[in-house]
Amino acid sequence: MQPDSANSAGCVITTSGVEGQRQGVVFYGVDNSAFSPVPWSTLSTSLLCVKSPVARLGSLVDSGGVAGQCDGTFVLDWDGFHTSHPLALGQPWSVGQRVFVQSWYRDPPAPRGSNLSNALELTLRAPAPTPCVTPIAGMVAIAPGTFMMGSAAASGWPYFNTAAEQPVHQVTLSYCFWMGATEVTQAEYSALMGFSASVHSGPNRPVDSVIWTFADDYCEALNASQVALGAVPPGYEYRLPTEAEWEYACRAGTTTEFNTGAELLCGQASFGFSQHTGSPCLSNATTPVGSFAPNPWGLYDMHGNVWEWCLDSFDSYSAVPVTDPFVTGGPLRVLRGGSWNYSSQFCRSAIRGADIPGGPPFVGGITGFRVVLAPILVP
Repeated sequence: MQPDSANSAGCVITTSGVEGQRQGVVFYGVDNSAFSPVPWSTLSTSLLCVKSPVARLGSLVDSGGVAGQCDGTFVLDWDGFHTSHPLALGQPWSVGQRVFVQSWYRDPPAPRGSNLSNALELTLRAPAPTPCVTPIAGMVAIAPGTFMMGSAAASGWPYFNTAAEQPVHQVTLSYCFWMGATEVTQAEYSALMGFSASVHSGPNRPVDSVIWTFADDYCEALNASQVALGAVPPGYEYRLPTEAEWEYACRAGTTTEFNTGAELLCGQASFGFSQHTGSPCLSNATTPVGSFAPNPWGLYDMHGNVWEWCLDSFDSYSAVPVTDPFVTGGPLRVLRGGSWNYSSQFCRSAIRGADIPGGPPFVGGITGFRVVLAPILVP
């Protein structure tokens, strides 16, 4: 695990293959400029790879193992040492700073009575983000809260509400999470997955024609890359939003059928027809993400553009209050938000769609997704 500038990464320096029952120490330096490895001593096959000045990572430790066998190890707690010695080499840690680490151990038969290990070069990274605290570029932090999920609107014009959105029920989300400010773009998807089969081509348009399994694959790849960078808090992951997370974020504190109010007008989102004005919106394709004003929490295109996949299986609602709901085991996955060619009633905050996760995709390039960084869930 690479160390971070806050000494919170769980970084441990382990030197293996040391002869058993040897004492030794790990040392480090922070400036190897214009330095080339040099023999530790005359006739020594060990090379000193860290430029002076150096500092020890703690006191002498024993390698354990069996004397005469190379089964010993040195294990040093990097985070613990630097928490206790924040200025061990006279300077605080900063993101991007390089650290050069090597181990020494006592070896009486060797020249100079000791030997050196191979060396490491580490780069200090930023600490993992803290939920509800750390801003993440391109994402919006969503605080915990309670809202009324679903819709009690009339079944006729202009909302054409259905039983799938009923009964309205209280939902509490007990945790904070981050949600993508926009739908995943074709540029983002192609950069990570190596391809994009979108119908409405454009790097800043949402990736479309995506089946649920492709969206889930993207989230897994994104999560793996960010975990490798130490940019995922413990217990969190990049994934698709749950249906409750999606509606809570879409509403952004509103209680009307749309986060824009009681109506959705053609200049407010990418969709096909406004029931409120009886007007076609002249939409013949997706629009680049962020083309319309965001909702009150700073999220774009929650109404229209592309239907967005959720993590949950589709199921009927219950009337009882629930906390952190997440539905698994069903054959269908939930879709939310409507699309560029759908009428306004299909773009409501509460509207629910569903499809099989393995495709084939809907024709016309109408399905995409956005990601959240949220507590780990297994669909």
